[in-house]
Parts: sequence; structure tokens; C-alpha cells
Amino acid sequence: MRLAAFVLALTCLTAQIAAAQPADLSTRVSGVEAEVAQLRTTRPVGQGIFVLFFGIFAALWAQNTGRNPWLWFFLGAIFNVIAGFVLLWKNTEDRKRQAAAGGGR
Repeated sequence: MRLAAFVLALTCLTAQIAAAQPADLSTRVSGVEAEVAQLRTTRPVGQGIFVLFFGIFAALWAQNTGRNPWLWFFLGAIFNVIAGFVLLWKNTEDRKRQAAAGGGR
């Protein structure tokens, strides 16, 4: 008798959990979908600030070395890493030229 009552109680409990789970699952899925939709519409601010600062850095470097700052601003903003390597290479070439001319630091 006790075993039958235990099985009946376990069956009822399992049925209640199974009935409650899909509603809970659909609510959770809807919440996740809403979060994903929100992430798709927001722009990463940090990346935009990085691009802007790299463009400003490249323009400042260009202005200090007698190159076109607007060109280097846009090159730095669009081609961040590539422009950074080109800046390092150009700076090395400038220093070699200054050393060869006797004006090195």
C-alpha cells in the first residue's frame, strides 16, 4: 500500500513538473531572444573609441613628421593594425635617415 501511494505521488509530481517546464522553458527562451535582439541593435562603444583614438594618434604622428594628417587619420581609423605597422616602419626609416645625415638623437 505504501509503495502504491509513493508511486502515485511520484507520478503526480512528475506530471506537474513536466507540465510546468514547457511554460518556464518558453519564457526563458523568449527572454534570451530579447537579449540577443538587444545585443544586435547596440553598437560596441569601446571599438569605436579605439578606432577614433588610433586615427587621432596617426594624424598627430603625421603632423609631427611633416606628412598629411588627414590621410593618416583615415588610414589609421580604417586600417588600424596595418597602419600601426606602417607608422613604426616609417618612423624607423626617418630615424635612419636622420642618423645618416648626422642629425640623430
